[in-house]
Amino acid sequence: MHLKSLTLKGFKSFAQPTTFAFEPGVTCVVGPNGSGKSNVVDGLAWVMGEQGAKTLRGGSMEDVIFAGTTSKAPLGRAEVMLTIDNSDGALPIDYSEVTISRTLFRNGASEYAINKEPVRLLDVQELLSDSGLGREMHVIVGQGQLDQVLHASPDDRRRFIEEAAGILKHRRRKEKTQRKLESMQANLTRLNDLAGEIRRQLTPLGRQADIAKQAQSIQAVVRDAKARVLADDVVALGAAIASFHLNEQERATERAALGDQADSGRRRIAELEAGAGNDDLDKARSTDFAIRRVSEGLKALESLATERAGGAEEESPESVLHTISDEVLADLAEDLTRAGAAVSAHEATVGNISARLATDKASLVALDLHSRDTMEAADAWDAKARALEASLERARGHATSSAEDLARQEDALERARERAAELERALEAVQSGGRSSSDIVAQAFEQALAEAEELLRVAEETEQATRSALHQLEREHEALAATVSALDLALHTDTGDDDLSEHRGVTGRVSDALTVTPGYETAIARALGSLTDAFLVESRSAALEVVSARSGSETARVELVIADAADTATAEVPGVMAATQLVTGPAGVLALLRGTYVADDIAAVRGAWGGTSKLPSGVIVVTKSGDVFGEHVVQTGSGQARSRLELAAERDSAHTDLTLRSVELERARFAAAEAGDTKTATAEKVTQARAELRAADVKRAELSEQVSSARASLEAAHAEISRLEEHFRLAGESLETARNAHESAREEHEVFLATERPVIDHAQRQELVELLDAVATEEVDARIGLEGLRQGVRQASESLRVAQARKAEEEAAKAREEAKYRDRVAKAKRARAVLGVLPNVLSLVHASVEESASALVRAEAHRQASQGELTDLRAKDATLRERLASITESVHSLEMHIYEKKLQRTTLLERVNLELGLSEALLLEEYSPDSLVPGDSEDDEGTPFDRVVQEARLAKASKQLDQLGKVNPLALEEFNALEDRHTFLKEQLEDLSKTRKDLESIMEDLDRTMQTIFADAFADTQRAFDEVFPILFPGGTGSLSLTAPDDLLTTGIDVSVRPAGKKIERLSLLSGGERSLAAVALLIAIFKARPSPFYILDEVEAALDDANLGRLLSVIESLRKDSQLIVITHQKRTMEIADALYGVSMRADGVSAVVGQRVREQEALAS
Repeated sequence: MHLKSLTLKGFKSFAQPTTFAFEPGVTCVVGPNGSGKSNVVDGLAWVMGEQGAKTLRGGSMEDVIFAGTTSKAPLGRAEVMLTIDNSDGALPIDYSEVTISRTLFRNGASEYAINKEPVRLLDVQELLSDSGLGREMHVIVGQGQLDQVLHASPDDRRRFIEEAAGILKHRRRKEKTQRKLESMQANLTRLNDLAGEIRRQLTPLGRQADIAKQAQSIQAVVRDAKARVLADDVVALGAAIASFHLNEQERATERAALGDQADSGRRRIAELEAGAGNDDLDKARSTDFAIRRVSEGLKALESLATERAGGAEEESPESVLHTISDEVLADLAEDLTRAGAAVSAHEATVGNISARLATDKASLVALDLHSRDTMEAADAWDAKARALEASLERARGHATSSAEDLARQEDALERARERAAELERALEAVQSGGRSSSDIVAQAFEQALAEAEELLRVAEETEQATRSALHQLEREHEALAATVSALDLALHTDTGDDDLSEHRGVTGRVSDALTVTPGYETAIARALGSLTDAFLVESRSAALEVVSARSGSETARVELVIADAADTATAEVPGVMAATQLVTGPAGVLALLRGTYVADDIAAVRGAWGGTSKLPSGVIVVTKSGDVFGEHVVQTGSGQARSRLELAAERDSAHTDLTLRSVELERARFAAAEAGDTKTATAEKVTQARAELRAADVKRAELSEQVSSARASLEAAHAEISRLEEHFRLAGESLETARNAHESAREEHEVFLATERPVIDHAQRQELVELLDAVATEEVDARIGLEGLRQGVRQASESLRVAQARKAEEEAAKAREEAKYRDRVAKAKRARAVLGVLPNVLSLVHASVEESASALVRAEAHRQASQGELTDLRAKDATLRERLASITESVHSLEMHIYEKKLQRTTLLERVNLELGLSEALLLEEYSPDSLVPGDSEDDEGTPFDRVVQEARLAKASKQLDQLGKVNPLALEEFNALEDRHTFLKEQLEDLSKTRKDLESIMEDLDRTMQTIFADAFADTQRAFDEVFPILFPGGTGSLSLTAPDDLLTTGIDVSVRPAGKKIERLSLLSGGERSLAAVALLIAIFKARPSPFYILDEVEAALDDANLGRLLSVIESLRKDSQLIVITHQKRTMEIADALYGVSMRADGVSAVVGQRVREQEALAS
């Protein structure tokens, strides 16, 4: 392997494409000073990957591009191509000839290519590393580098041998592995922190999840047992009501039959009473009496006629017995009036009790609202307290870090001032004391190194603090991510509905299609109710298709909302906002909210209801807290589970916090990167300080240089002082600001803690509930008593009616007696008339006696029969009336029982709906006492319902639920998500730990390999040095030694040189030529120990005399057997050993020109 050619295009002074064809032996490049000879060396170094502009004798990399002259314009790019003969396969590439090119554009862009294929710089370095070429470029010895080689540190000398031996590629692998290991360690630390944080969260969250799981199972038992007990109560009340209805119907039927019998009996009694008042019997008796009296004799008839006439005038018609007097009727009327008054008073009492019951219910509702408000206020108080504590902690931490930063800045400023003072004294000592001041300068550099190391320590502490803050932000970021994940999981958890997403026209959930103004999610969720979780379909036809597809199968009940709808405009109402103004979504969903308004609070609702503008009929008003006010229904309370809208709002809020935390995390990462850069820069300063300290020996021999350096250091120290003073001032201002913020946060926290935390009075509510139950019981008892009084009024009214009827009958009987009296008076008058004509009719009377006697017998018999039937009918009527009164009282009692049972059943069903959310049909369908109670295992078919067992089961489960305390409903989902993340992190930790072990094993293998290679290379170099040194220093002694022989990985190399006849302990005391020869001896020893395919020497013999030049050329001659040499020289003797010569000259236009000649061929031709 050897260099075949080098082409320069626009590189430094080579504006035109210039090609150097190198020979395998020695190629010399000659020319006057400033012609561009050294640019050839720079071109070789640059194309092989040199990155240091100073090494290329420039201020920046752009300086390698031809800058132009007075007659030639600058070029836009520089390009160098190096062709290497690889016929021996020394380079690990399948080409016998390899061309490496590098192009640099003036805009800073750079390109590398191998055989015209674009590659990276790393690819070029990897290709050349196996041939002994590396970043140190030890094969290129430029102008002034010999002295640097000799005065290099032991570690730098070690790198020359490492590069020659090919160790650098292993060291690069080790460094790369070390960086991976450090990065992995940082990842391990971060993962350990995250895993530890998650473990700390898992323990309490696991307990909460266990409690939530227990609560779910216990709540299921409580719900099942309570539902079965309540279902049994509902069934029992239904059976009782049915039984009472059946008895009522039987009593009503019986009362109707008895009423018909009593009506027919009363009609018959009226007929008999009307028939009993006829005059047949009276006429028969009168006729018979008259005839008999006439027949007994005229005297008796006359006396009888006189007696009847006189008796008729004196007889009084008041001979009828009055059984019903006016006083009795008045008493009955008074009883009726008193009963009516009692009923009115009792009705007023019932009204008062009902009013008290309504008032107590309203008080309970108000107390519940107040309790809810108090609970919300307490939660807000706790949240604000936590926020203030976190703010106070952040302010305290900021103040502490600001104080620490101020102290560090003050220390650094003080040290900088001390350093500046020392530099001033050192400068004065150097200027006044000459060489004696070199020690002071050395001490100053040592102090500078100490200061730089202290700054490095501060930078490392700052980086550590920044990374700690970064880890804290990452943990907070992970916690927020877990919260968002749990809420997403809660939002996507199956609610039991069928999945309708595969149906055509179904666009998703209603809640997913809505965009609600922040803060109004609860109000909109309460307004929509269960429709929040309904499915959204595009049209009615799509809805019909879904229903048709689901009909006939046992699927869960779902609700569909049609997306398209007509105009959803809503009239404006003062004091409240239309719900459609707060929601963005499909028209069909907005149509559901038409007629719905949102109020900020109860006061706004009260204003809207009682305002001058009356609310339209059917309007529903919802408060932001979720209370619903309809025209006939009001719903309040917060026991309902959160809707998808509220969960989505909370998820979005957490996602916003997560985004903000991500921004803060990126800022922290940027700050950590800046801290790392600061640390790197400070480390470079430390390295530079160490290099300056090592260079102190050289500077002692150059007093002027030391003065300049001291002045530069002093100026830098003053600049550092200015910079540190500015940083100190900024740190002081930051500390003052942080302290003020901390004091403000502390005062705000103390003021807030002085406020009283809202507390809920549960005892007051319990007392009000007990009072409400007592008043409800009192109302039921009062209504039962009122029905009893009403029954008494009805009975008193009936008694008064019967008494009045009987009084009327007696009045009718009296009228009949008066009629009879008038008839007897008339008959007496007629008897007196008869007395006058008695003789004439006596014969007729005797004839009629027998006929009247028989008629009298018949009439008397008929009268007796009618009176007997009338007596029987009246007795039967009285019996029927008593039976009817008893039945009527029984019916009224049954009606009261039915009312009471219905009231109890309605109250019980309301309780079922409120506590269990079950309708009557669903309750009786799933929890009927006739159905079997499922067992604990799947194989258990169930047991019959036993109320005692279920009540004991309910009491036990309720007690267990109370013992659990407060339950977090999201704990189970959060725990599962966090546990999955913890498992993932554990797997990552295991993988990283395994990878770290593999990397450590690789590093150990690399260390062993480098130790072996270095030991062999150093031994060979040491032997070669022992061979070369006597040639270059006849009679002198020199040696190579290791600074730490026990540690071959880090040991440096010391060079000991003692020319013949001199006692020199320091290399700096050698003359210029001796230093050059010593450096050449070291390099040649390395070249011989580990030969490289080529070497480039730039005027290395410039400081040598002829004798030493001859010795050097003899050594160089020994190298040409194994390596190609390219030598830049002015020496004629050096040119004489060359196989080829290239002459470089500078043309008038400022462009380098080249002329080549093969010397060996010319010599062969000449011979």
